[in-house]
Amino acid sequence: MENEELEYNVEYQDGYGVLYFEKVKAPELSDAKMQILQRFPDVTIRAVTVVPHNNNDEHP
Repeated sequence: MENEELEYNVEYQDGYGVLYFEKVKAPELSDAKMQILQRFPDVTIRAVTVVPHNNNDEHP
């Protein structure tokens, strides 16, 4: 079974208390966190959420 990449919104905080939000594509939640931590090893991950995609964009 092929892993489909989902879009995640990752909220992270730097050492100065500044919050950042970034969308990343990854097959799993842990991979989304790792993408941020590989680039910014000193940040704290605050939250990771799946970005919902609404397939019902058509209006009747």
